[in-house]
Amino acid sequence: MQLFGERESLRSIGPPTSPPTRRRIAFTGKQRIGIPLLALIPVLALLGVFGERSTAIAARSASLAVSVQYPVRFRYRQTEPLEIVVRNLSPRVIDTILVSVDTAYLTRFAGVRITPEAKSAFVVPLTGVKPGEQRLVASELQGERYGRHSGRIIVSAPNDSVIVKLRTLVFP
Repeated sequence: MQLFGERESLRSIGPPTSPPTRRRIAFTGKQRIGIPLLALIPVLALLGVFGERSTAIAARSASLAVSVQYPVRFRYRQTEPLEIVVRNLSPRVIDTILVSVDTAYLTRFAGVRITPEAKSAFVVPLTGVKPGEQRLVASELQGERYGRHSGRIIVSAPNDSVIVKLRTLVFP
């Protein structure tokens, strides 16, 4: 049957066929950067880049040696130790050594506990330290605020002191 002058052979059923083309995926510039980064995150996590890490720093002066082990990075609400070891290098007894931790650093953390107990704001006195003797000041820090926190520890004896700088990253 012919409709309005059509020939039977030209009439087809359904849409016309499209020309052959190569299929390909097109990404925007942001997607070209973002997709590899998203794939890289689990690999970096497996390698420990986002994990907790601590480090130790040693410093000394004429009569004092100080070793500090502190967290470089850890997660929010996680508890990590801060340990300060003070050693008397002088040939005589030092009556009082004051270990002072920067308040701007420690107030960035929650639940800070120091042993032995601090007498004033984050200042621990060590009394009667004999020659060659070492003492430990231990504390626990719980991550409270995100970001990079820096401060310093000052260990001072009469006529001598040692300063150690700290930097900690707390991440979600």
